[in-house]
Amino acid sequence: MSVLRNDLQVALNDLHVALMESADHYRYAAEFVSDALTGELFETLAEARDLLADEAEEAIRDSGDLPSVPDVDRETGEQLLQRLEAVFSADEAADVMAQRLEGEAQFEELLNTPGIKAIDKDYPTLRRACLQSIEVAREKLNGSAPS
Repeated sequence: MSVLRNDLQVALNDLHVALMESADHYRYAAEFVSDALTGELFETLAEARDLLADEAEEAIRDSGDLPSVPDVDRETGEQLLQRLEAVFSADEAADVMAQRLEGEAQFEELLNTPGIKAIDKDYPTLRRACLQSIEVAREKLNGSAPS
């Protein structure tokens, strides 16, 4: 393992952390949302992100680096704010869905940055799979939104 990371290693680590954070946020939301079906949906989406994170981790190791992990303190703070927003919302489930859709938008923004696109040369399907997972998540989140 080198002390300095190349552009590919930085991009893969950023992607890996984002995937792990996404999975963590879905799991956290699943724990406190009162609707069981929504909770199951969040767990399913978390598992899908875990699979992609595993792919990113393998790519990082193949590149000669070790994977980074999310900042636990930052994640805890973000999750606390999300929970407070949902608790004080008139419709908790709708608010949590909106939070997760916003998370998908932020993840998509990251995937479209020039730095992350460096992955495409060596791992052309990884970023594409992540973009597809966003589409699937949006469809499921929009399809299960409470009326």
